[in-house]
Amino acid sequence: MLTKIERGVTLVELIMAMVILSVVAIATAAMIGAQIEGAAKSADVVAAGNLARREMERLHNIAYASVANGNTTSGPFSITWTAVQSTSGSAARKDITMTVTRSGTTLLTVYGTITNNITYATA
Repeated sequence: MLTKIERGVTLVELIMAMVILSVVAIATAAMIGAQIEGAAKSADVVAAGNLARREMERLHNIAYASVANGNTTSGPFSITWTAVQSTSGSAARKDITMTVTRSGTTLLTVYGTITNNITYATA
């Protein structure tokens, strides 16, 4: 008669080990998928921020009277802004709301103000 050590692994033990390994593998795959998705979303938000900063800087460097609502595209990104005239306070200003989207999903919204008769940059 064989002892327990000599018998080897039973079918039940083998199935249980496979079930445990499968649960661990599925959980690991889900974590990796979430990390890849998060990294892609993060890259999109960084790119959207850079595009918004570039467009806001461009608006700051054109004549105050020329600042108006508008939009542009850059690759897969769409940038839309509104310029609202505000007369509160002592100086005339335009409040800018800029939104960057990709495939219809809003990635970023930034706000800024442009004031009349102020030089933001010189060449």
